[in-house]
Amino acid sequence: MSSARERLTRLLSLVPYLDAHPGADLAETAAYFGIDSDTLIDDLQLLFVTGRPGHMPDDLIDASWEGGQIFISNAEEVSVPVRLSAEEAGILVLALDLLSSLPGLDSEAVATAAQKLRLAAGENLRTAVDVSPIDADEELLTALNEAIDDEAALTIDYYVGSRDELTTRTIAPTRLVPGSDWYVDAWCYSAGGQRRFALGRIRSWQPANHPPLSVGESTSRSREVTLGLSAAGAWLADELEVIEREYFDTGDTSVRVRLLVHSVDWLSRFLLCHADVITDIDDTEAVGAALRRLG
Repeated sequence: MSSARERLTRLLSLVPYLDAHPGADLAETAAYFGIDSDTLIDDLQLLFVTGRPGHMPDDLIDASWEGGQIFISNAEEVSVPVRLSAEEAGILVLALDLLSSLPGLDSEAVATAAQKLRLAAGENLRTAVDVSPIDADEELLTALNEAIDDEAALTIDYYVGSRDELTTRTIAPTRLVPGSDWYVDAWCYSAGGQRRFALGRIRSWQPANHPPLSVGESTSRSREVTLGLSAAGAWLADELEVIEREYFDTGDTSVRVRLLVHSVDWLSRFLLCHADVITDIDDTEAVGAALRRLG
């Protein structure tokens, strides 16, 4: 059984193929896409509820395969291969350029992907794109990168806008994350848990004479946790620092992820916040801590 992602990819290719080959043989088409005839018929039946917003009969794709020959109609908008606009292609290239500056990544692979994207986008990238790179203090980026490489700690003065307060924290940076601002994921000794800090709010920094993660939630308590997420909560897999993910063979986007957790306190709060989309977890200590919070 195909995953939801595989099926969507196949459908996006199937429609333009059938539009270009009216009367295509059912068995030959199934073989061309590497599936059996029953799976292809399931795909064709799905086309009946696929089309433009509105979901009126004239908005939906029509398909027939009587006599073993396939015909589709009302599929003009879907039959054209998707092409990136100049802005979309430019944003993707910019994102790859940002990724190449992050530590621990295969810069050659990122550069190759960016080059392939430029070639695939063709003329689109000759149009100016209104995307500005993210500004960040170069000295701060260097200090954070060195702390990540050396597994060292920093003391930072960090502005909390919601309280209009300048706080002092000791953090152990783990990775840099580009976004609307640059962010650093770090273990915060002051809060006793993982936190994400915006670089634009870091007012000053200096090396901290602090041992590696050994106070409070130490590395000896760090462990890998596996949990399942329903389709409604699959988006969380993109928000977590996931080591590995595996999509369930259920036809939707349900996923099981494996991640490194440093704090039972953090994990118990995560469970309570997202209990409605977590299908299973292999950490009984965190479950017990979450239940005690409820009590």
